[in-house]
Amino acid sequence: MQSSNFAKRYFNPIVNRCLVWAQTLEWRGKHRFYLWMSGHFPHKLIRYCVQERSFSVPISELCFWLEGGPNHYYLEEFGPFCDLLSDLEKPFTLLDLGADIGTVSSLVASRCSNLSNIIAFEPNPNSFTVLEQNFSQFDLDAIALNSAVSDFNGKADLEADISRANDHEGQIIKAETGAIDVVRLDSWFDSNPQVRLCGTIVVKIDVEGQEQQVIAGANQIFTRADSVILLLEIHPEVLTKTNTTAEELFSQAEALRRFDWYVPKVSKNEKVDRTTAFFKQYEMKQYDVIGISIPIEQR
Repeated sequence: MQSSNFAKRYFNPIVNRCLVWAQTLEWRGKHRFYLWMSGHFPHKLIRYCVQERSFSVPISELCFWLEGGPNHYYLEEFGPFCDLLSDLEKPFTLLDLGADIGTVSSLVASRCSNLSNIIAFEPNPNSFTVLEQNFSQFDLDAIALNSAVSDFNGKADLEADISRANDHEGQIIKAETGAIDVVRLDSWFDSNPQVRLCGTIVVKIDVEGQEQQVIAGANQIFTRADSVILLLEIHPEVLTKTNTTAEELFSQAEALRRFDWYVPKVSKNEKVDRTTAFFKQYEMKQYDVIGISIPIEQR
């Protein structure tokens, strides 16, 4: 049930229908229109219908204007990811870490009939408000938590642009008196035994520099699962800021179990060569990399 304040963020149905059309199609003047609308209505939402459920996106978020709405969100990367999940023989749990407003969760839910349940973590309170509303529309078990994920339980500050309806590039800084809750995944699931995990878990990690810490705090989850599939963001700027390499991120996961790595934006079938530095194989830019750890007999 949405609050009256949240309902005020929507346009009337006729305007909303026009905005869905404007965002989905390509037309001359589209970018100027986006700038005008986001400047005049920075906290308004556009409401989409996704498989008979409502899904809301901030009008000020440029990526939805570039990609043609949430149903077409970076499909060159997330399309192969969803295809892989849909082909799994068994049901799976999705852990959406750094969920933002739930766009990837929505894509998986609409494309994968074998999705069993979703647990999503998002520290940004602005994004979380929309995430919670979007998750309330799912017809499956979907839990949204206003928390960051790392290798400790405690508090942190969030470096984010609070003027934006959702800043999904915010980074956390550990602070005893911080405003953001932080959890280790292992600890959270130990404290919430009623929340079920399938034998196959899918983990989307988009946590702006906390990737290694997230994996370190999920030791038990990774090692106890029958199969694990990772979707890991490799971002050169974040790697530089955190003094980390792509190889270190891969090794952190590989310390727990064997993974094969793929870059669907480049090739759906060619493995990343772990004997060669990642950015000697691929152009220096952002990628979503898929890690697969499935027993041979289940492939």
